[in-house]
Amino acid sequence: MDLECLSEPPIYFPLVLHIIALISFPINCFGCYLVVAKSPKNSKYKYCQLYLQIVTFIVENYMSWIGAGYYYFPLVGGYNTSFIANSFITTHTSVVFYFFTFCFELPALLSCFQYRADAAADLNPKKRIPRCFTYFLCILCHSFPFVVATSLAFADTSKEDKYRTVALYFPKCIHILSHPGFVIYDYRTNPWLVMAGLSTMIWVFSFAGYFIFLVIYTIGILQKMRKHMSAATFKLHKTALIALTLQVVIPFSFILIPLTIIFIVVLKQLSSWQEIATDTMFLISCHSMVSTIVMICCNGRYLDVVRSFFTDRLRIKHLQLPKTTIAERTITVIAHN
Repeated sequence: MDLECLSEPPIYFPLVLHIIALISFPINCFGCYLVVAKSPKNSKYKYCQLYLQIVTFIVENYMSWIGAGYYYFPLVGGYNTSFIANSFITTHTSVVFYFFTFCFELPALLSCFQYRADAAADLNPKKRIPRCFTYFLCILCHSFPFVVATSLAFADTSKEDKYRTVALYFPKCIHILSHPGFVIYDYRTNPWLVMAGLSTMIWVFSFAGYFIFLVIYTIGILQKMRKHMSAATFKLHKTALIALTLQVVIPFSFILIPLTIIFIVVLKQLSSWQEIATDTMFLISCHSMVSTIVMICCNGRYLDVVRSFFTDRLRIKHLQLPKTTIAERTITVIAHN
């Protein structure tokens, strides 16, 4: 392979990650505040939204500050650029914990979609999905992070295996083995890595199909019961479902696009695309912020809070502007005879 590994990551890489984190932090905190303080008091859906907000918030900040890894593709390896993690944990442990928290986004989404479906089913109890089935899927979905984390934990390689893999496939990257935090995962010889990848594909595609089913199922109930509910109630269910769908499709395109690029680079061994594939991490680090923005924009109650916030600030600023005073002068005109 003609891949040449840089001894140090480009200066811009950790800088951009930290800038994204600094911008994302207040936006995510504001999103959590809106969910907790500005949602209807009797709404249980806010707990599902808060679950999703907290998980994506942890993932994004961990990726930007603690687990800020610089990766080499198509060599599936890299090292942690964060001094915080390197001082306390190994790069491999950091990778395992990152994917462990990342995988919790799937059950968080399941709770949101299932709640919307159950809320619609309350209008027509005969169409309700059996509770035992939903509980089973909930437990199965929450096992996903543990399966992936366990597989990755056993996917660690010895120094001899790292040297053998790099020397055989990427001889120009031998020097990177001297980095104390460098890790590499060879899918050709590591069955645990293959298991982590296969389990991810099975869980994600299976539950993505179930999410689509829940959307169609919810729409079907709303259409059948439309004549028996008020326009406001129908609009409430419809708006919430559309908002949740957009909150999945738009932010998770920031994950799907980078992963697709990385998959192609690794599969085709496109060494010339190494930096492009690595820089797609910037998109992944934005997905929590984008999710929060979409949630706010699709919720009229949250938008009103944002509008009033900026309107009040502008009004206060306007009132604090210094007033110009005009000095009045009295002019005496003396008539000459």
